[in-house]
Amino acid sequence: MSKEDALQEVTQVTLAAANQTLATIDTLATSPQGFVRLNLRVPAVRKLTKTPYHFLERSSLSIAQQWNYIWRNTPYYEVACQALYYYQHSSLEHHEIKIIQQWINRCDCWEHSDDLSKIYTQSIEENPSWLLPTLKQWNQSKNPWKRRQSVVGLIEYASKRQRVLAFEVLIDSIDNLLADEEYYVQKGLGWTLREIHNLYPCLTLDYINARLTSIHPIAYSAATEKLAPQIKTKLNRIRKDCRQGLKRKAEQ
Repeated sequence: MSKEDALQEVTQVTLAAANQTLATIDTLATSPQGFVRLNLRVPAVRKLTKTPYHFLERSSLSIAQQWNYIWRNTPYYEVACQALYYYQHSSLEHHEIKIIQQWINRCDCWEHSDDLSKIYTQSIEENPSWLLPTLKQWNQSKNPWKRRQSVVGLIEYASKRQRVLAFEVLIDSIDNLLADEEYYVQKGLGWTLREIHNLYPCLTLDYINARLTSIHPIAYSAATEKLAPQIKTKLNRIRKDCRQGLKRKAEQ
């Protein structure tokens, strides 16, 4: 089966599940990267990944190459999702992660970004040397989705991790993005800071305390949302006082 045939097979199955035909596609919303949403719910799309597509009978390398072609060329959001769902919650071989790390280049929404994070964090946990240098490069990328991935891809949810990176490694990527102006980067930064706190509570609170006026409001809200009320109240008061002090100083 050729790559084009694989794309056509997954597309036909997905369109049928969405009760869509090529004649009706023009009425659907298109994202900046060209993804058309068929408006299938996530459970329905995940169910599609259990379809016995013919190209799944091949080697892991051949399967990865087929999914790679599908990810790069499909116009449909839900077809692209199946490529992501196929590789989640499983241990990957080196050749698979080398292919999938390139998928960030077509990412244009937080859903795809977070689904990639599920794959990347699994790889970071099992074989950090395969992907960690790439995430460090992405930390300074011009692509905001790469910058977001450079922090969220390190840990995603702490509760899922059996092995984690050292606090210093995790926080270094946070530090470099404190002044980032992109909403989804700051949202991801705050999310990751919250999860780092679940692993290293004392060190993370010290970090937040030391940078109360530097952490963006979007990141601060996400980072502190699950703190104990008394701790959060104290931090909010100190943050407010510090900001007012800086404002008075600037007005003098």
